Amino acid sequence: MYIRVNLSDRDLPSVPLDSGRGAHVKLVHGGLGTEKLDLHLNMLIPRGNRGQVHYHTKSDNVYIVRKGTGELFVDGGTIRIVEGDVVYIPAGVAHSLSNTSEQELQIFEIYSPAGKDYDFVTL
Repeated sequence: MYIRVNLSDRDLPSVPLDSGRGAHVKLVHGGLGTEKLDLHLNMLIPRGNRGQVHYHTKSDNVYIVRKGTGELFVDGGTIRIVEGDVVYIPAGVAHSLSNTSEQELQIFEIYSPAGKDYDFVTL
């Protein structure tokens, strides 16, 4: 089995993010038959609110910045992220993301493991 999704498909359903921060599009997820990996595209509105500081008990997290710039609060500090950056956040490390630019911030987000092993623990 394999999964193929095309980002130009206008029928990909988007799901609103908390606090009106934007939306995400699920690309690879449990609904398609995978429990080991989740991939989605976050689209954060310009100058939107920062997301909740949180961590994942078992899941590692990878951000791939597709477009825009933002600030990533991670492990007690803040770093600027820009188009082309790839950021690895190990399980258990607190993090939060915000769009600090005047354009949409697009980030591919990968979790592994996903499914029943994925959690979202707020601080």
